[in-house]
Amino acid sequence: MSAILLDGKTEAARIRAELKEEIAASGLKPGLAVILVGSDPASLLYVNLKEKAASEIGIKVLRFDLSITITETELLAKIRDLNADAAVNGILVQLPLPEQFNPNAAIDAIDPTKDVDGFHPKNMTGLLSPGISGPLELIKKTGVELTGKHAVVVGNSAVFTQSFCDALRVAGAHAEPTYPENAELIKNADLLVVAVGRPGFIKPNMIKPGAIVIDIGTNKVDGKTVGDVSPEVSEVASFMTPVPGGVGPMTVAMLLKNVVELYKQQNLELRT
Repeated sequence: MSAILLDGKTEAARIRAELKEEIAASGLKPGLAVILVGSDPASLLYVNLKEKAASEIGIKVLRFDLSITITETELLAKIRDLNADAAVNGILVQLPLPEQFNPNAAIDAIDPTKDVDGFHPKNMTGLLSPGISGPLELIKKTGVELTGKHAVVVGNSAVFTQSFCDALRVAGAHAEPTYPENAELIKNADLLVVAVGRPGFIKPNMIKPGAIVIDIGTNKVDGKTVGDVSPEVSEVASFMTPVPGGVGPMTVAMLLKNVVELYKQQNLELRT
């Protein structure tokens, strides 16, 4: 068996092209505010990618690179200013924040109607986090019916794994969140979603033959980007996402899609 690779790069390019055409044809003027605190290299890379992709399709980006020396009070004040700015339809605070900041306070400060990341506990947009909706789009590309399938989401964040499981249950799967140590549960998954931050953690002998494997991990090893799933898993899985070129591009594309949808929600006369 050789797994079919789920090409997130091509699918993301299609989504971005559709959004670009929609923005140009309809006169939409969506605006995204991005806040980066400090200069963490990975966060800087992600923000640059998001800004570039948004600008290319016609989304106006207001970017705020804030010093690591600012106070949490100042950060929350900046978020409140953006909440009041009618030109800003979506607000994104790049995570993780430096350790002296409370990420929950920053997320809670975002207007729930401008919650482009889908993290606010009182989210009023109805939109999923791009980190979930992106992988879900790739799962759909398999054509596999999820009803009755056993899905396992393995990760270090209980919030993320539970949220992903909630979305999979809506799609009909029996979904369970777990931690990396639960080898037995991982082995029994028809659909395995992995986000543990450990290069090559999932080995071929750890998965069920024919499983769908979604690798959300992004790790640097000897200057190369690698996932949480060993490439040899392709010998056992039916479908899997490559790293790079799988989930990453889709996460950015779905973020842009959320910005456009938020603009429509805030300008109801333009909704179709």
